[in-house]
Amino acid sequence: METIGSKPVGLKGRLAGVIMNLIHASQYKKIIQKYLVENIDTPDELSVLDIGCGGGKVINIFSSLIKKVKIFGIDHSPDMVNLSKKVNKNGINNGMIEIVQGDVKKLPYPNDSFNIVTAFDTISFWNDFNDSINEIKRVLKQDGIFFIVNGYPKVGTKWYDFVKFKNDSEYRAFLTRNGFKEINLVIEKNTIIIKALK
Repeated sequence: METIGSKPVGLKGRLAGVIMNLIHASQYKKIIQKYLVENIDTPDELSVLDIGCGGGKVINIFSSLIKKVKIFGIDHSPDMVNLSKKVNKNGINNGMIEIVQGDVKKLPYPNDSFNIVTAFDTISFWNDFNDSINEIKRVLKQDGIFFIVNGYPKVGTKWYDFVKFKNDSEYRAFLTRNGFKEINLVIEKNTIIIKALK
């Protein structure tokens, strides 16, 4: 699955996207509700970017939980972009959702565009952490939230070998080194949830 997840294309990639949507839907909804929606002051219109939007479930959840929100999704797989657009057809039609193909290393958005940038189970697939984190900082508004949700597997498992950051200290050091502040980390059921401010 880690190979398919890095660049989900073709029938296998589309199937992986559908399966991931089904597997993660309930967990992601609870996380977004508990750690973001209940703890943010909503301005006139919140702007959210989901990096590596995959099958589009995170975008769909945001649009169902927050009324005044403009959501953008980006994924480097055209097949995932197409699936995400299907999942979020209504939001796209009413102008509240935009989904494009692109790369985290070169985000097609102006500086200071978003209140929240999210990375749900995608950070381990980045192939250039310096460029990627610089782009996220560039498009985040001042005091904007970078919200990471990622697998936090046990030592000795194949998933532990796969993930780029092996423990919460490594995540914290990476974010601190790149200028993020007020870094809050929570570990729940082999998942790490991180909220950091620009």
